[in-house]
Amino acid sequence: MHKKGSKYTFLGFLSVVVTGVLLFTQIDYSQEANKSTKVTEETVTETSINTITPKGYEKVVLPLENVENIDGQIEDYLVDLFPIISESEIEAIKGSKDISKKLVNDTLGHVEFSLAINVPAHYLDPKPKMLWELNIPEFTSRIYQIYNNDTILITVWPNVVGAPSTKTYTGYYNIFRLRNWPSWKDPESDPLEPATPPGPGNPLGLFAAHYDENSLRYFHGTNKNYLLKNEYRALSHGCVRNDNGNIDKMKKFIVKKMVTSQDLSWWAKSKKSMMYDFTEEEKQNFPVRIKYKTFEIGSDSYGDYIIFFKDVYNYARNGRWSKFDREELMIFSTIENIVAEYKAEHKPNQFQLSDDKLIPIVESLLADHKFYEKYYFDDLMQSSQTK
Repeated sequence: MHKKGSKYTFLGFLSVVVTGVLLFTQIDYSQEANKSTKVTEETVTETSINTITPKGYEKVVLPLENVENIDGQIEDYLVDLFPIISESEIEAIKGSKDISKKLVNDTLGHVEFSLAINVPAHYLDPKPKMLWELNIPEFTSRIYQIYNNDTILITVWPNVVGAPSTKTYTGYYNIFRLRNWPSWKDPESDPLEPATPPGPGNPLGLFAAHYDENSLRYFHGTNKNYLLKNEYRALSHGCVRNDNGNIDKMKKFIVKKMVTSQDLSWWAKSKKSMMYDFTEEEKQNFPVRIKYKTFEIGSDSYGDYIIFFKDVYNYARNGRWSKFDREELMIFSTIENIVAEYKAEHKPNQFQLSDDKLIPIVESLLADHKFYEKYYFDDLMQSSQTK
């Protein structure tokens, strides 16, 4: 299988291993190697391209341009293929690299190298469907790819969300408009006051993706990148601010992968102010979900944990939110909600705490906890047993 206009190929031939040496046949059209077209049998004398590819992966073969910068070439390929790919995924794919050396012409000593990597198949989808999910109190968004009826986490980004006086709304949306190098004007300012021109000093940064057709709220960059390092980040006028590096990745991803009705790939490096409205089909391929959830149960290499997030809009206390918000996307830190999610995260055959052990731990945590700090259930269990 060949990618049109690309020098990269998927490995689509069957290699035969004979006594540990890989043999295959190739037609060599190189005039330097031979003045006439010649079919030559090549022998890989060092490492060889492994024909076994894990399920859910595709083997991609790249001509090795620089043997001294193999990892750099892999990273360049992956970032061009899927600009929002995470650094951890890039490192994992680098670990699958397999290099082959071919003696093309032993008279001239001409040797060629090839590089093969195992790439998760979903990254190769020519028309990906995405989901951008924001949790307001967590100040964090997760970007998923919907592939073969599975929802795959691609990356996690920090965000600045609306301040209590200018809230970000919950709801189900779709990316519907793009603005490259936008200008900005405070909607509450004097109508005669000029807008802030496009550029690095613009509060919207260098790119904006509109998702809410009922209000002036969208994902965009920022001229205050340092605020994304704050623990408390309910500071915006209602929009969702992103790290400038991340929003630039999203811009490149959208114009290369999500816009299919025309070629907008040239936007990737453009500093021109432009706007593009998605087609109805393109809108459906990029839904946005914004929720308000004040806890998270997850798992990492240390075990299962829970994190509590500050109720930045005091919704749990007063129960009042705007007409734009969706009540089913409001999930608060109650014993019932936490216990239900803990059980949902654990399949019946997995270890889980029983109610008589879990509920006292949750009650204790609700009475006394720090926001944005991980609490591991194993540690909490051991602590409760020593009391």
